[in-house]
Amino acid sequence: MAGSTQHPLLARYAQVRAQLAQRYGPDSQAVVFLLYEELLSLRTVLLENRAAREVGARVEALVREIQRRYDHGGIVSAGRDRRRLIHTDPPLIEYDRPAFDRMYAPLLDDGRPDVLHVTSAADAFAALSPGSTHIYVVDDRHRLLVWPEPFTLAETVFGRTPDRRRQGARVVHPMLVPERLRVRAAGELVLLGDPHDCMVVANLKSGHFLPPPACAPVLRTVLERVLPVAPGDVDIFTLPEPPSGPRAANPVDALR
Repeated sequence: MAGSTQHPLLARYAQVRAQLAQRYGPDSQAVVFLLYEELLSLRTVLLENRAAREVGARVEALVREIQRRYDHGGIVSAGRDRRRLIHTDPPLIEYDRPAFDRMYAPLLDDGRPDVLHVTSAADAFAALSPGSTHIYVVDDRHRLLVWPEPFTLAETVFGRTPDRRRQGARVVHPMLVPERLRVRAAGELVLLGDPHDCMVVANLKSGHFLPPPACAPVLRTVLERVLPVAPGDVDIFTLPEPPSGPRAANPVDALR
């Protein structure tokens, strides 16, 4: 449109993205990091002005770009033989009890982690850190359970550091459901906005449960039930179906 002005964030991110792609490659960890940062920033802009069409169009393009990297990547996991898909529609995944008891139960000998059962936006915004990443599961009873310890965007892309609340032990998805070890979705999520108007950026990245893409509708339904979000307010990135053979190399290790 004549006389229209591009949002300054769009121009700035385009400039930095071009520089990083030239220096490190278009699918490098640096570019993946920037795409995530741009998506969260532009989602925040949309919360302030949902009529910002140019920003909305860029968000849609970013979702496609990030999902493409998930589709051509995968997730590094040594635990493929420790989970099993026990139901497909809707998905239900179970983690191996002996493996859990051996590797993770000792970390819970002082009790179950302080997992947040999200039942409303008020719950979520009172206990979680908007703009930060949290691990979550949707358990076999369709409850949204979130670990309150936040981690940064850099940790989302490059790998998490140990949780402060667990004396240096890193909390992993099976530890959120220690009694039954069953989930319908698992991954990471970022909450944006406030209890009255919010958006969510989430994924199905769990090296323990390896959720298939069919888990995304389950997560979306749960989010729409407990938060004031419409379908266009939620991004959910999926990973390919886990292969049944030996673990393959992961060209998008940035997505772990």
